[in-house]
Amino acid sequence: MTIMMDRDRLFSSMAENRAREVVAHIGFLRNLRQLYEDGVTQTRLAQVNGVSQPAISQMLQRARLEAPDVRPGTHGGTAYEIAARCAAGEIDPATMRAELIGWEYDTPTAPTAYPDVDDARPHAAGGFNHQIGRALTHGFLTDEDYDLLLDALAD
Repeated sequence: MTIMMDRDRLFSSMAENRAREVVAHIGFLRNLRQLYEDGVTQTRLAQVNGVSQPAISQMLQRARLEAPDVRPGTHGGTAYEIAARCAAGEIDPATMRAELIGWEYDTPTAPTAYPDVDDARPHAAGGFNHQIGRALTHGFLTDEDYDLLLDALAD
């Protein structure tokens, strides 16, 4: 006999499990990158993970952006990771907020005299809009958390 949870609990559980999956993937990419930087070949990493060497090469490219080393005194290598760890239940919301308020975000690229060019330029990967905006979009932050961060960082 299967016991079914109520719908609200299922949605909550689904969101927490998605956050755990994201955190686990970041951890996997970080481990992969660190092993490679420590001298393990892409071929060996491919054998261990049961994938092709080109797949490992693609994962390493993503790992450089998405899985930097954990910053000292924090719970993540990116602000996005910290928000995901909170959503996964690994850290409490107060800790997450404190770390995100104290985070040093990349500064946006200065605008040019050509607005059409500015619209097509990539955003700073470590910038507030990219990191915190993505966490909000993925449901790792509440609207209240987002507003609190904006208010704190505006001061």
